[in-house]
Amino acid sequence: MHRWLILTVAAVPLVFAGLRPPAPTIVWWTTHALDKVRPYDAPPEKLKDSVQISAARNEFESFQVVFRADSQQVESVDLEISDLSGPGGAVLSRSHITIYFERFMNLPKPSSIEGTAGEWPDALIPRVDRYIGEKRNAFPFRLLDKRNQPIWVEVYVPPSTRPGTYRGNATVWINEKRDVTLPVTLDVWNFALPSTSSLPNSFGFNGHGALRQHAGKYTNDGDVRRLTYLYTKAALWHRLSLHGGSMIPPLVEFNGRNVDIDWKDYDAEVGPFLDGTALTRSEPLSGAKATSIDLRKSMAAQTDEQKVLYWRAYAKHFREKGWFNRLFNYLVDEPKPDQFDDMVRQGRLVHNADIELKNLVTTAPRTEWNDVINIWTPLVNCLVPKPGFDDFCDRMAERRANLWWYQSCASHGCSGVGGEYFRGWPGYMIDYSGVANRVMPWLAWKYDIKGELYYNINEAYSHNHDAWTDVYLFGGNGDGTLVYPGRPRNIGGKTDIPIESIRLKLIREGLEDYEYLTLLSRMGGPAMAAEYVNSLVTNAFTFERDPGKLYEVRQKIGNKLSAMAATAN
Repeated sequence: MHRWLILTVAAVPLVFAGLRPPAPTIVWWTTHALDKVRPYDAPPEKLKDSVQISAARNEFESFQVVFRADSQQVESVDLEISDLSGPGGAVLSRSHITIYFERFMNLPKPSSIEGTAGEWPDALIPRVDRYIGEKRNAFPFRLLDKRNQPIWVEVYVPPSTRPGTYRGNATVWINEKRDVTLPVTLDVWNFALPSTSSLPNSFGFNGHGALRQHAGKYTNDGDVRRLTYLYTKAALWHRLSLHGGSMIPPLVEFNGRNVDIDWKDYDAEVGPFLDGTALTRSEPLSGAKATSIDLRKSMAAQTDEQKVLYWRAYAKHFREKGWFNRLFNYLVDEPKPDQFDDMVRQGRLVHNADIELKNLVTTAPRTEWNDVINIWTPLVNCLVPKPGFDDFCDRMAERRANLWWYQSCASHGCSGVGGEYFRGWPGYMIDYSGVANRVMPWLAWKYDIKGELYYNINEAYSHNHDAWTDVYLFGGNGDGTLVYPGRPRNIGGKTDIPIESIRLKLIREGLEDYEYLTLLSRMGGPAMAAEYVNSLVTNAFTFERDPGKLYEVRQKIGNKLSAMAATAN
């Protein structure tokens, strides 16, 4: 039997005297961020009617409130959150809390043997966006009959927040009338996370593709850069760094053996993110810096001599700016045998320009390329062979100190629903579980991976369809697409913004978990961190799928870190 929590909606009188329609009812419950609630999922047997979350300072933590119309659709439903009151009169302002409407994506086919076609929640439309501060059109919303509608609530805990317990309420409004409140409790631990990710990463972005989705066509470079700035900011708010960017290189002129580069527009694009000024003191993760940046290719450099001059000047400029240690050259992506010779030649040219300039290649380590490749980046599938299946990639013959990795359609099947081999891997697909979306940093810790590469966050923008209706690419739903084009005609307001996905939020959750492990290793020793990781992760394709177990381990680590911090003080 369900325990129904019922919100009664005031009935409207009928024209027939003495008759009233039955009052529609709304069933609602709260749940955690890893729960992907689909429209026709049955309510849980025991409905949770309150919120209890824990977070470090300088961390985001989210929960969901799910509504379901039991008898007929309801025209207007809304949700508001109060300030949260804490110890000694401390207040966590509701200005640090963002409420999102979860938009369902209708997936025509599953991503893998573990996926499912149909409607899945993914795009998050804010009540008021964090980029411009405009109210959008998602609230209030119409609740359709016998369908679930989850609402995402994101709480940011500023670094200055006093540790302790904070309490407030979420208020539900039905047809513009206050109906019910639910208690919200936040426990703030006595430690803070750094604003900059401790796990370096580089996720791709195409500024020109973004402009095509937002404006319908290329307009000018200024518009490309404006949108790129917003999307790069979105990434940094989720502890991610982007490569590609606007894709506009600095202006270059060659005069014999000399090169003249105009860095003005390029520096204006990337400088705030490398210097830590893009996120201001009043914004979440203030001072966060990009952990990596790619060397942007220039078509002006045609000959080998010109390329060396250009790369050398690039390295010199980045050293002068203090950015050089984060610069890499994306040498070749997934090189094939007929590309090997040219890859080696180009890589040595780069080192001829500057021996410390790092080349990144998406391949498993090979001894004969030691003098060429600095950042080895194999597939997650290549790190640990899966028993009973033929390997389709180069096996990891040896390890390297600076080993990154990446995931691709090799985790779900690149041309349709794959077989049993594709069961168990982590992935960023819409129809993957919340844990599978979040677990990559836990795996990175287990295997001592130093960074993560992902090929794109807006791949669907560059294809001839609307990203709001079709994000199926390379056999996966949302493969390479973690954002949506926030056009006013889709979300309201007057200004275009990025729309974040649930998957992007869960990737950040995993990176925040990594910060917990980093702090625990520092304060309690690597063995202590490894014990917690091993309680959830067996190998790259075998990890705990129960969200409750992950939250339990996170809670234990948070409690331990908070106690250690109190003792240290």
